Amino acid sequence: MIELAYRLVSTAGRAILVGVPRHDEPASLDTLPLHFNTVITGSKGGGTKPEIDIPRLASLAEANLFRLDALPVTLFPLSDVNAAIDLVRSGMPGRAVIDMSMNGSME
Repeated sequence: MIELAYRLVSTAGRAILVGVPRHDEPASLDTLPLHFNTVITGSKGGGTKPEIDIPRLASLAEANLFRLDALPVTLFPLSDVNAAIDLVRSGMPGRAVIDMSMNGSME
């Protein structure tokens, strides 16, 4: 998947890896796109610092400045992952969530 994601990134685009690949399955990448501003990077846990971020979000929620329940959420079964990606790409506000307990298509 790492190799596929990297091949699909456009020039000057970014492939951000989520999760940790198996240590015994190395990826083979063409490095030429790196010279044209293509970037491949790991998400590093989303770049969060839970010991700082969670208390900060809790304080904002207590002050009514942050309402997680106000963010629209659209649930998708795994079979509709492409529809979820399309929703995110459309710029629709909120979150697209893959619900592994859902069966079948939303259509």
